[in-house]
This record gives sequence, C-alpha cells and structure tokens, in this order.
Amino acid sequence: MAYLGASPPAVFSAPTKDVFSGDGSETVFTLSKSAGSAATIDVFVANVRQEPDVAYTTSDRTLTFTSAPASGSSNIYVINNSTVIGNGLLPVPGRDSDSVTNFTSSGTITAAAVTASGALTTTSTATIGGDTKISGNLRSDSSADGIQINSTDGSANAGDLILLDGTDGSATNAGSSLLYEDETGDPTAYFEGNNVNFSAVPTITDGALKSAGRETIWVPANAMYGNTTNGAEAAQTELGNGPELKHIAFDKDSDEFAQFAISFPKSWNEGTVSFKAYFTGNSTNTGNVAFKLAGVGLADGELTNIAFGTAVQAEAKAHSGVAYNLNITRESGAITIAGTPVAEEYVFFEISRDVSEDNFSADALLLGIKLFFTTNAGNDA
Repeated sequence: MAYLGASPPAVFSAPTKDVFSGDGSETVFTLSKSAGSAATIDVFVANVRQEPDVAYTTSDRTLTFTSAPASGSSNIYVINNSTVIGNGLLPVPGRDSDSVTNFTSSGTITAAAVTASGALTTTSTATIGGDTKISGNLRSDSSADGIQINSTDGSANAGDLILLDGTDGSATNAGSSLLYEDETGDPTAYFEGNNVNFSAVPTITDGALKSAGRETIWVPANAMYGNTTNGAEAAQTELGNGPELKHIAFDKDSDEFAQFAISFPKSWNEGTVSFKAYFTGNSTNTGNVAFKLAGVGLADGELTNIAFGTAVQAEAKAHSGVAYNLNITRESGAITIAGTPVAEEYVFFEISRDVSEDNFSADALLLGIKLFFTTNAGNDA
C-alpha cells in the first residue's frame, strides 16, 4: 500500500526479554529497550505477573518497583512488547539511529553523541557524552561555565580552547580561567580575572607583543657622579681608534663610591632589582673586581636625606689580561630598595668597588651597569 510521508521500516521492532535477580532491597532496574509505558511491558516476579503503574512504573529504559522484589537468582523477568516503528521524522526511543531535519524540544535532551550540520540551539541543558563536531561557532548566551572547543580535527589536546567558571559567556568575566592548550595539553594562555597570562611571550605577525615581566635599564657611566667623600673619578679615555670611553675610575687601594638616580616606569612592581657591571682597565693584570650596588626610593614629598639599603655584590669578575678589554660581571643577587617604594618613585643608587673582595691591581674603569627590574603591567597607563 502507499504511504503519505516517509515510508516505515521494513519490519516492526521485536519484543525483548530482560532477566534480573532480586536482592530484597533494589527497586530500580535498567531495561535493554525503552518502554513506551508501564502497560507495554509484562513484569513477572517469581512467575507472578505484576500490575502496571501499581507494582511498578517505567521511564524510558528505567523500571522502578514500588517495593523491592525478594532475593532470588533470575527471579525477575520482563517481556517488552513495545512495537513502535519509526516514520523517519521523529526519534523513537530504543532505536539505534533516527534523523530529523528540524527538531524542537522544550525539555532536556540527553544523547551519547550529537552530530548537526546546521545550528544546534538549546534553552535548557544539553548533556553530550560523545564528540560534538561543530563547523560554526559554539557560544553560550547566559553561562560560559565549562565550554571546551577542540582543534579542527576533533582530537584532544591539540589546540583546545576551554572556558571555565564564566558568569555571562564573556572572556573578560571568566571568574577562573579561559585556557588555550597546545598539542601536549599544556596551557599556553589563560584569563585570570581581567588579566591574560601567557606561558611564553605572545607574538603578533612578526613582532612580539609587549607584556608585563622582566625589563632592563642601561645606566651609562656618564650618568653617574662620584661621591663627595671617597668618590670615584669620572673621566674620558681616547683609545686611538673609534670609541672614546666615558668611565668612572674606582681606585685599587681603597673603597670608592659613585651615585646615579632614575625614576622607574609606573609599571615597575616596586620589588627587588639586580645588576651587571660593565668595566675595563688599563692593565694586563688578570685579577678580579668586585662591584656592589645599593638603592633607596623616594616618593613625592619625602625627605631626600635617607640612608641607602643593603648593598649587594655581583660575583667578582676577573679582568681578561688585555688592556681595555671589556668585562661583564654575572648578574647580582636581589637588591632590596630601602624606603618602601611605591609607583613612580625617584630612586637613588650607590655603586662601589669593594677592594677587600677583589685583587685587581689597577683602577677599575666602570663603563655602566645594566639594571634588571620587573613590571606587573603591560604599559604605564
């Protein structure tokens, strides 16, 4: 005979039998096929047929007894007489696969896997246990809690984007983190509050994007001046070829001092600093030179007559043995700036040569220092 609409399958679904063993306490059992209602299945306990909706109820594949059946081996059996057929338009419980062009549900849809070539929209809860492959965008209109988008090939840990603990679906309001993972599953970027943190320096096209972190300032010798007492001497040396050296000469026989001052960027975290000293000497001696650095910070309105903090020494560096060869010390340890620094302070530094810690038998000619500090903002806004 002819049919209006899609043709039904060639056969009706066959009845099924499920066998269970009671334990005297369990009331819920899972059927192998969905039951349309309690009346569509025959339930027997110890070969006694049970009354539908009185002795038991059903919901999809769940069979629930009003009272727990007695203990016994295979003492419960169920004949599922559901012979519902599919018409190709609506999904039918118990069938392995059905397809629809448009499907709207006002309740909750639970599926092991969902594949949609068009838009998939839910105003309620979507629980998906398998892979969901999306050719368009995945977004949340109300809550971005727990959204994960894998790479284009659907494999895990290969460019995953994970949005956690959101409040309105926007990355800037993610309470905990928006993660982007590399192919090993390690996070390469994540939001924390309103900040974005990267595991490596991010780049834009061919350039690096400036971010908060470690910075340096070069302070040349000609920006320094010798102390009034025991001061190192500023000088300039002509070498005969290209460069002429501006330097501060530190004596070989007694400790001498020089000073300079800088105003750190507003993005400075007001934390510790460190330094490397660049120096030379007009000598073939290979002895080493020990430089120390101390600092103190001053805010607007503070008295400038204040003591420096504790001086920290960079590891003593041996001269190369060739006159006027350049020597660069290793980086010093952390130097604490005295005076409880705050943003945009004016910071004085005092650099000295500690002759008790070195054995270079000539003046050490300081050319400048590289100062290391840390920022906690991407700019000085």
